[in-house]
Amino acid sequence: MALALARPIGIVLFYLLKRSRRTALKNLTAVYGSEKSEREIRKIAKESFVHLAEFGVEWLRMPKVSRDPARYLAILGVEKIHDALKRGKGAMLLVSHVGNWEIMALIAGTLIARPVGAAIYALARPLKNAYLYEYSLRLRGLTGLQSIHKVGAVSETFERLKENAIVCLLVDQRVGEGGVEVDFFGEEALTTSLPAVAALRYGTSVFFVFVPPPRTAEPRFTMHVEGPFSIESTGDVKRDIQVNTQAFNDRVETEIRKDPARWLWMHNRWRSRHGAK
Repeated sequence: MALALARPIGIVLFYLLKRSRRTALKNLTAVYGSEKSEREIRKIAKESFVHLAEFGVEWLRMPKVSRDPARYLAILGVEKIHDALKRGKGAMLLVSHVGNWEIMALIAGTLIARPVGAAIYALARPLKNAYLYEYSLRLRGLTGLQSIHKVGAVSETFERLKENAIVCLLVDQRVGEGGVEVDFFGEEALTTSLPAVAALRYGTSVFFVFVPPPRTAEPRFTMHVEGPFSIESTGDVKRDIQVNTQAFNDRVETEIRKDPARWLWMHNRWRSRHGAK
């Protein structure tokens, strides 16, 4: 019943959040303007807000989910991450804003890290709303997932990987420090180089994780693990960082194209479209 309310809430948000709506429509038009009608683009934008509302409802239900993980959570391919940890060089889980990334954090802590006693961290920006940010940290902490603050994040991430920990990282948001320009939906987008650097410098295994739909009244979230990702290493470090970061971006783009409404088009992903941060 609670999830059914997400649709009307999402539609209301679409009309109320004018600035976010304009950003979503601008991004979608830039990406799909040559292949979709204005009506189709507007429909995707509206469904993206519905998806955001669904995320919010699921987010509020996470304490309940965490108390009975066997009922709500599942994972495919976890043995690949566990095998990688046996090498002693840590593992990076690349996450995107496709689907529910907070549920992914819950699954990672419960079904990936906990069974093998591994430490797990998430590198993420603090939310602007202090209350929501504290709530988010408490939810992640339910499964032992700790946060890496963005100040000093690069050096701390490398230290954690040297300790053979798991580090989760959202790779589809615009970054400044340590970012490289790569193609994303046909336009340059600043993207973190951290996964590529970790793989090239330390031999860290890199994985993608996704939680596909459908959502149901009594949801069961199944995480799909892909990897370890094939890393290109020619000895030309600058080139290798660029090539591998591009490959990571391409994988996210492919996932978004499967169902565009499940991504956050209201995010200012492209600097050239939205100006300086």
